[in-house]
Amino acid sequence: MDHISPVLWQFLQKWLTHFALFPPEASTVAPESDALFFFMVLVSLIGLTIVVLLIVGFSILYSKKRHPQAVQIEGSTLLEATWTIIPLGLFLVMFVWGALLYFRIYTPPANAMNIYVVGKQWMWKAEHPGGQHEINALHVPMGRPIQITLISQDVFHSFSIPAFRVKREAIPGRYTTVWFEATAVGTYHLFCTQYCGTD
Repeated sequence: MDHISPVLWQFLQKWLTHFALFPPEASTVAPESDALFFFMVLVSLIGLTIVVLLIVGFSILYSKKRHPQAVQIEGSTLLEATWTIIPLGLFLVMFVWGALLYFRIYTPPANAMNIYVVGKQWMWKAEHPGGQHEINALHVPMGRPIQITLISQDVFHSFSIPAFRVKREAIPGRYTTVWFEATAVGTYHLFCTQYCGTD
């Protein structure tokens, strides 16, 4: 980061760390997940800019004032192939990158510590390997893979720790798993991202 001003870099770090919609990175998978997210945002912004510039440019260039009489414009196979192949390539990169990340997130390592979590209106009940129980809290060691095995006691729930970039559904009658490895000591929010209501 030699080419960025230290003051600007410090501002960006603090802004991203404390920005409510973008939680801090606190797991091994968080930087990879964020890199994919920022890549997709960047591709979308570049695509949006190109489309807007082309619309504005063609609106001015081919306006009725400049061309009162309509003329037939022949297509270009090379141009059509270019605007088809480049976005296709970018979408394939995003697909493969996302698929690899998905399998990494949902395939726990063999040495992961298993914690059972039961979703219930309106709480998460966690049971550690030593028999300790927690309600709406989860204390885990840093630097060790943690596998969360989820099930729901009543309706669909969705276990989420945004700082770890993990989210997994808890389904009645079926076990699901997700894993993470914490990299920063701290207190992070544990959410249910499914609206279950009273029914």
